[in-house]
Amino acid sequence: MNIKVEIWNGHEIRFVQKEAGDWWAVGIDVCKALNLKQHRSSLALLPIELKGVHTMDSLGGTQEVTVVNELGIYRLVFKSRKQEAVQFQVWAYEMIRTLRKASGLEAFQIFRMLDKQHQKEAMRQLRDGLTRPVRIDFIKANTIANKAISNRHGYTKMLKKDDMPPDMLLERQPILDDTVALMSVNDSFGLGLSVSKAVYEKYGVQ
Repeated sequence: MNIKVEIWNGHEIRFVQKEAGDWWAVGIDVCKALNLKQHRSSLALLPIELKGVHTMDSLGGTQEVTVVNELGIYRLVFKSRKQEAVQFQVWAYEMIRTLRKASGLEAFQIFRMLDKQHQKEAMRQLRDGLTRPVRIDFIKANTIANKAISNRHGYTKMLKKDDMPPDMLLERQPILDDTVALMSVNDSFGLGLSVSKAVYEKYGVQ
């Protein structure tokens, strides 16, 4: 995992590249740059979706640090009374954009990595939503979504997810979400519904 150290106004800001290709900043570095003295409380108040935990090496050994995404950085900027806070926001925006370009990832490659994160989250929700999840349930959910989106784009045979272009992947995400939600409700309430039929009807699949 890539780590970059950039300097703003004499402050070192560490950036960590996450699996999805996005660059997150080490929270305490941002707080110090913005003169937010209550580091822990400032970071604790951020919504969970704006922060994460990253393990990195230090002189004292490995340690876990809170990292914040781009929106999380801007939330911290709003808390700062430092005159240069707005300048820091502009700098952070430009720096993250520069790091993203320097990673050599084209937009569609970054999207594919983001889509993989969505896929993992959908499968986690399915696992948590079923009483006794088995492998065939996960295969079923993905097959329904793949067949639906393939049909909508005029393919007579189902495309595998890895063979789909970005526009198909984008349309596939809500179909997969609906499939997972319906499978979970169907299982919880014993409705006996045909999930594939319901999904195909909603999305106009022949």
